[in-house]
Amino acid sequence: MKTIVMTGATSFLGRNLVKTFIKKGYEVFALVRKNSASIHLLPEENERFHLMYGSLENLTCIEDYIKEANYFVHFAWDGSGNAGRANYEIQSKNVWYSMEALKIADRLGCESFWFPGSQAEYGVKHEPISEEMECHPVSEYGKSKLKFGNMAEEFCRDKKIRFIHLRIFSIYGADDRPGTLVDTCVRKFNSGETVQLGNCTQKWNYLYIDDFTDMISRMMEKNIDTGIYNISGVDTRVLREFVTEIYHLSNQTGNYEFGNNIVNPEGTPDLEPVIKKVDSVIGTHKITTFSDGIREIMKRIEEESFV
Repeated sequence: MKTIVMTGATSFLGRNLVKTFIKKGYEVFALVRKNSASIHLLPEENERFHLMYGSLENLTCIEDYIKEANYFVHFAWDGSGNAGRANYEIQSKNVWYSMEALKIADRLGCESFWFPGSQAEYGVKHEPISEEMECHPVSEYGKSKLKFGNMAEEFCRDKKIRFIHLRIFSIYGADDRPGTLVDTCVRKFNSGETVQLGNCTQKWNYLYIDDFTDMISRMMEKNIDTGIYNISGVDTRVLREFVTEIYHLSNQTGNYEFGNNIVNPEGTPDLEPVIKKVDSVIGTHKITTFSDGIREIMKRIEEESFV
């Protein structure tokens, strides 16, 4: 049985990956804060799933729980919200914490280290985005993700560890954090409220959470080589088209209003990712249409309302 050490396990992406890894037969050791409000969203501890109590500030506690592992999946990263993305101090600490995680992975004998980079590393692009493009990040978040990626690649080359740098675009799903555009639109369109939006004329791309976990698990099974990999869906459109699709799938008691562009720490890029590289290594993989993904979210919200 292969073993995975994972940080950031209670995040939206993390907890869904944990469930997929366990289903695939991996043994998972997940680092969590003892006071985390999201621990209950993780599976119960069993012979294949173990909780390790700690934080980014004391990552060495991992070595109190486990002495060797096959893979290290480092998804913990502070300041991923809009305010934190512009904070140099927070993002700089993330680079330091991530290097500590990488050193622990080396001591555990891990054969690969998996890091969730971001489309923010590319900066503001208005053309199809491939992994070979030059990066000009705007936010401190994007700059720090890129900085760690460069440092980690060099470290892993020397240590013969495969470094898998995932450049993740927009993932959505039923248990995402409140306040995302998809979550806001789904809830307000079905409850008689109006959503005030920017002009939403930039290109965008969404990947459903189940497709994301399927993609990552297939990449792990294939023992892919060191490299940067765009992680996204295949449906790129103008953002307002996604908004109107959610509206037409709702009960339409709410409404939406497009306005002026909203300023954010990363400017207003067009997200038009190219995922030929991932396709070439994993072949056919799960693709959920945006409509089906939204229907599943609405179904889950409706079920929760009866609990």
